[in-house]
Amino acid sequence: MQILIAPDSFKGSLSAQAVATGLARGLSHVLPENSVRIQPMADGGEGTGAVVEHLGGRRVFSPTVTIYGQPTEGYWIRWERVAVVEAAVGSGFVPPESRQFSGEHTTSLGTGLLIAHALADPGIDRVIVALGGTGSTDGGMGLLAALGARFEDSHGQILEPFGDNLGKVAKYSAPHLTKPLMGIYDVQVPLLGPRGAVAQFGIQKGIAPPNVDRVNAEMAHYAHRIQSQLNEHWIENLGAGSAGGMGFGILAAGGCLEPGAETIAHWCKLDEQIQTADWIVTGEGRIDRQTLEGKVVGTIVRHAEQYHKPVVAVVGSRTDDLHELHLAGLTLVMPLATGPMTLQEEMANAPQLLSLLGEELGWLLKTLDH
Repeated sequence: MQILIAPDSFKGSLSAQAVATGLARGLSHVLPENSVRIQPMADGGEGTGAVVEHLGGRRVFSPTVTIYGQPTEGYWIRWERVAVVEAAVGSGFVPPESRQFSGEHTTSLGTGLLIAHALADPGIDRVIVALGGTGSTDGGMGLLAALGARFEDSHGQILEPFGDNLGKVAKYSAPHLTKPLMGIYDVQVPLLGPRGAVAQFGIQKGIAPPNVDRVNAEMAHYAHRIQSQLNEHWIENLGAGSAGGMGFGILAAGGCLEPGAETIAHWCKLDEQIQTADWIVTGEGRIDRQTLEGKVVGTIVRHAEQYHKPVVAVVGSRTDDLHELHLAGLTLVMPLATGPMTLQEEMANAPQLLSLLGEELGWLLKTLDH
């Protein structure tokens, strides 16, 4: 019996590698070690870089800036002749207690600087940006500025690329890229509207609730100004609103967007690995109605269903109704908690809980195999 362990990270707790290792440790107490294979996964958000490193990528360190424009050091990942930039590294989310400014005064410039550094490397043929885990809401304005774009107000003055200048943009000069640029998104959100970047994620990134409608209107002004100059229409594209609108910025730079989980599944040769497995074990911090919308568990389930392979999902928490996931091919959901405990207790004890759960799963699979 061959078991493939292919989880996402448990956000705020464990990396995908740590989740997979914990489950494998428990399974190996019951099953032969050579029957278990590990493949960390990601959906284009946080943890994407770790998956690329697992595939052989190496970090390249580079100066950049924070979401507030302050100097810091970041990195991108060289994977053969491809550069992978994590937006979470260049423009990472800042928790409320550490914020220095409002969510409007943020920039994606840090991510753009990492992209520019990678594009300038003669050993790189193309750049892929993982759009997730960010703290900026600037529509990709900073990213574009780092690549050579110019934004002017109605008086011809150059605007600093911060979110609080979105409503002032009167003229846009696009950058000229010489290498392909692609963004991979973890959330299927458009740029504007009730499901867009500001409405969905603005408050958690520090935009005051009374200001959400105004910031959304300023984002709309910015986007329409760029689109009218380029004669394009991207605001409804899936992923355009990811990373505070960085997805839109990549489109405005001449790049393209693709769903992250499917892209990473291709990198990992997921179909080949599924075909040689008898059981697939996946997991993420929480499964709910969004799981089928581009998340790792939903992607694993769809691919496994093509080959009629059973899938077990290990989760930190779950919604009550998983009917659609089961119809899609999910076999079993196993919650991490062994009894009543707080979220903090579950996160603190996650490595031990994963090992225990892996052992229980091992006994179940061993019984079913007889």
